[in-house]
Formats: sequence, structure tokens, C-alpha cells
Amino acid sequence: MNPDFSASTQSILIVDNCLDDADRLAVLLTQQGYRVKIVQQGTQALAEVARSELDLILLDIDLPDLNGYDLCQKLKANYNTQEIPVVFISNLDHVLDKVKAFSIGGRDYITKPFHDAEVLARIENQLSIRNALKLLMMQNALLAEEICERQRIERELRLSEEKFAKAFRSNPNSITITKLSDGNHIDANETFCKVTGYSRDEVIGHTAKDLNLWVQTDLRIDLFKHLTMYGVIRNYEFQFRTKSGAIRTALLSAEIITIHGQECLLSLSNDITDRVRAELALQDANEELKRLALLDGLTHVANRRYFNTEIANVWQNLMAKKGFLSLILCDVDHFKRYNDCYGHLAGDGCLKRVAKAIEKVLKEGEIAGVEYMIARYGGEEFAAILPETEIDKALEIAESIREAVEGLKIPHARSLEGSYVTLSLGVVTTIPSEEFSPEALIGVADLALYEAKEQGRNRVMVEKF
Repeated sequence: MNPDFSASTQSILIVDNCLDDADRLAVLLTQQGYRVKIVQQGTQALAEVARSELDLILLDIDLPDLNGYDLCQKLKANYNTQEIPVVFISNLDHVLDKVKAFSIGGRDYITKPFHDAEVLARIENQLSIRNALKLLMMQNALLAEEICERQRIERELRLSEEKFAKAFRSNPNSITITKLSDGNHIDANETFCKVTGYSRDEVIGHTAKDLNLWVQTDLRIDLFKHLTMYGVIRNYEFQFRTKSGAIRTALLSAEIITIHGQECLLSLSNDITDRVRAELALQDANEELKRLALLDGLTHVANRRYFNTEIANVWQNLMAKKGFLSLILCDVDHFKRYNDCYGHLAGDGCLKRVAKAIEKVLKEGEIAGVEYMIARYGGEEFAAILPETEIDKALEIAESIREAVEGLKIPHARSLEGSYVTLSLGVVTTIPSEEFSPEALIGVADLALYEAKEQGRNRVMVEKF
């Protein structure tokens, strides 16, 4: 059964002392199908979080009893609430306010007065990330259950082997008895003959080597070494070859027994070929799910969640190496006007082309041994992580990105800067240290992007860090 991640099942808490702003947000979100609750104080918010299952919190900074920063820190310090995404929405527009919001665990920051489309886009992005994480956790739980079930079956199999090791002819597993002195088979049950394709007469008096049964002969040598030392082996996985040449996988249990004074090897094997294939298929499916959870569904570049993970990893790596890290934030100019003019379907196509153009420039500009990464950071906003890259190189790449997107000549009749779709870009470079965090770097890059827009858009601006 697929989980229900529709808007009607998702709850958003608005924590805002300004009732006009809160009511406007509530109407907007309710129209989109979300369940909305409004509180005006931090203590009320804590009480609401304790008794309700929330998917997202819209949090103002200026509250009468407990400021938004302190409330966010309390939520992130609590195991039961630390995963609820917090989006700050505030009148405060200083870069330090934004940096502080991100540093204490805020997922996004929206400045008042806000635009409806921007608020919806940022909220949908955060909820998409949260839904993907929930889905991945559910898949992992199912995988854990399947592994436990498989382990239970294997335990029962071992008990059955110990109890019915000599129930030879009627046993559903393949059983053979061979002389330890020369390895010749002295008996084989019907299952063994059916699985391998050999008749009983073809098996009796011949060794496994004669029949070319073992795919990896070195494993057979190791098996006999173990048997010589311990006299028994349980659930030894190996591959065998049938008479027709097909390769299959089995679990082998064997022990040394005495028959008429002669040491023999009693071997019981369980064909697990289908199970191994199913496990590999499940593993591939889980890996694919993990991969998809890290990609933006529209542009197929990294999503915001992957970006946050990657920049944290790069930050730690370069902090140890004392290497440079550059970050580029870019935004499609007047994208709302583009959507209003051409429609959302055309807008989606525009974002796909822009993402491919940025990805191509980054690939061509990579330094030897270093990989750059592009991510869809927001609705029409993209981010590029450039490890071991100084400011001059970062500016060169940013300008190439700007030219590449403008060179696409995507018509934009309502652009205020020209006739085609363009980008504004903000660039920042630093050497990571423990004094700051990746969130601080993002905040400064966002400031540079803001300056690029203020200076007329379709340009690159750099901000000192």
C-alpha cells in the first residue's frame, strides 16, 4: 500500500504574532489543501507541537514570549520534533538574521512582505524532501523485516538439517554421500539428480571434479580444509554447474560420518538461486530509491536535500585540507512573469533547459580530480558547489553559466531586462573553518545573488565572506 502524501494529509503550523500575515498565509495554504493551525506565542507553539503531528512549521522571529530563534533551537533539541522542517518568515532582512536562522536548523527563510507563489514553492520543496525521507525510511523498515524473515527461515532450515540429516531419499534438498578417501559419490538422492540434471548412475562412482560441479574449485579446497579441522560445516554458500552448463547458487551443509567403518561426507545442499536473485533485485530497487530521493524530479539534477548533505561533506573535507570552496547561487530572472506569460508547462521546460546548460558548463569547467555539483535549490533557483576552486575561477564559471543560459535564447516577452531568459548569480569563496558553517556560506551567497538582482539582473555579483 502506497503512503498518502497528498496536501490534505499534511499539517502546517503558523507561528506569527501578526494576525493579518498569519490569516493571509492560512487562507493561501488552506486553498492548496493543507491543514493549517495558527498560534501567536512560542509557548502555544510548543504545546501544539507536543499534541499534533506536524509536517512543517512557518515561524516568525518576533514573538511576544519566546523569539523564533529560541523556539527553533528547542524544537531541534527535541528528538521527537527535530525532523520537522522550520521555515522562517520574518520582516527581518539582514544577512546576519538569515545566517543565524540557518545556523540553528532553519530549512529556509522567507522575507516579509512575501509573495504567494514563492511561499508555496518553498513550502512544497520542503514537504517534498520530507516526504522522500519518510518514504525511504518506510522502504528501509520493509527491507529490515524481509531480512529478519529470511534469517528466521534460515534458522529453521539449520534446525531441520540437524533433525533430518539422514532422511535421505524423501528429502526435498539435494543430498549426497561421498567417500572421504577419494571423493567418489556412493549415493545421491532424487533432488540432487533433478537439480543438477545428472542421473543417479552418472553420479555414483564419480567425483565432483569428474562432473565439473564446482564453479570455483578453490572454494571446494577451502571447504575440505574446514571439514578436516572441525568435521562439520553449515550454510556454506557456493556456486555449482549443472549438466547443461547453467550456473546456480546453493547453501551447503556437510559433516563427516562413518558408514561401515569408512569415513564419508554427508552433504546437504539447498538451491537458493531464486532467493539470491530476489535479494539482488531488492538491493537494486533500494539503491534506486535512495538515488531518486536525492534527485529533483523535474530537472533530474541534485535536489535540496542532496545539496545540504554534499555541502556539509565538502565543508568538512576542505576544512581538513584547508582548501578553497566556492558556491554559486543563481536565479532565473522574472520567472513568475515567464510562467504567467507562457504557462507552467513551458516554465518546467525552461527550468530543464537551464539546468542542463548549468550542468554542461560545470562539467566542462571542472579542475582535474575535482567534481562540481549542481542542485535545484528552490523553485527557479539553482546552486553549484565548486570544491578546491578559488574566486577567479568561480567568477569565470559563473559568467560562463550566465552566458550559456542567455545563449539558449529562450524567449521571455515579459522580461524587464531583455527578450530572453537570463540568470542572476551570486558567488562567494572561502576556506572552510570551524568558526563558520556551510549555512553561513549559503547566506552570504544569497546576499550576493540579491545584489545581482538589485543591480539590474542578468549579471554576476561576488560577496566577501
